[in-house]
Amino acid sequence: MAGHFWSSIHASNDLPPNAVMAGHDSDGSPIYVGRAYHDGDVLVAKYVPSRGQAYICHSGQEIEKHDIYVLCGEYYKWVPASGGFVPNTAVRSGLTSEGEPLYIGRAHWEGSLTPGKIHPSHGCLYLAYGGSEHSVSNYEVLVQPETFISSNCDSIPAGAIEAGHDEDGSPIYLGRAWHEGDQLPVKVCPNQGKGYVAFGGVEHEKYDFEILVGNGYDWVACSNGEVPPNAAHAGQTSGGETLYFGRGHYSNSLIPGKVHQSHGCLYIPFGGQEIKLHDYEVLVRA
Repeated sequence: MAGHFWSSIHASNDLPPNAVMAGHDSDGSPIYVGRAYHDGDVLVAKYVPSRGQAYICHSGQEIEKHDIYVLCGEYYKWVPASGGFVPNTAVRSGLTSEGEPLYIGRAHWEGSLTPGKIHPSHGCLYLAYGGSEHSVSNYEVLVQPETFISSNCDSIPAGAIEAGHDEDGSPIYLGRAWHEGDQLPVKVCPNQGKGYVAFGGVEHEKYDFEILVGNGYDWVACSNGEVPPNAAHAGQTSGGETLYFGRGHYSNSLIPGKVHQSHGCLYIPFGGQEIKLHDYEVLVRA
C-alpha cells in the first residue's frame, strides 16, 4: 500500500506533477510543501520554485536547502488547529533525531502564507521567514481525510485504493455502498463490471458505489474483531456500530470486506455467500 509520495528533486529543477501547494510568499509567489534532512531531523521545507530555493527552520534560523523532497498527490486539505494539536489524519513530514513525529502546518506571517513544522511537544508550529525561525500557536494542519468518489466499474478514479486480487489475479478496489440501512464496504471488481457487499449470509451485487482514494494507508494484521486505533472507517450498521475495512485470504483470493467488532470477525463477499474470517488485515492510516 502506497504512502504519501515525495518526489526527490533539486530546488532549481522543474516542479513535479501534482505538487501540493502550501501558500504564497509575501510577493505572491507560490510555495509548495517539501521536506529535507538537517542535523538528523527530517523537516518541513517551504519550496519556492520562482527562487529555485527551499528553506527549513532549525535552532532559531532559516536555512537554505537545495536537495529536497516535494509532496505530490491529491485529496489533501488544510484544517485549523492550535497548541501543537494534530488530528489523526494529519500528514507526517518526518521525525526529529529523537524520534518525535513532525507534521505539516502553515500560518500567515508578514503577508505570506508559509508552511512549517508542527512540533507537538513544543505546542506550536515553527516556520522559516526572513532568516529566522518563528513560532506560531494558531495554524492549519495538512490532512488527508477518508475521501470517497462516486463511481462505477467503468470509471475507477485515480488514486483508488487497491485492496487485493480475485482468483484470476485481477485487481480489487475498496468501495462502500448502502444496503438495508447499513453502509458497507464494497469489493469493487472492474473485470466483472460490478461490486459486492456481504450481508445476511449472502453476497449482494452493487453497480453504483463510492470508491476510496488517497495515500498514506497500510494494512495491519488483526484477528477476532480487533481493529487498531488508526483504522479507517468504512461505514456503519443501521444500529450505529462503526464498520472498518478489512481483507483476508480465501480460495486463492485476497478479498476486502467489513470488520464487525461486535461479531469478532471479518465478513467478505465471495461465491454468492458471506464468508466469516477470524484472521485478517485492517486498513489503517500509515
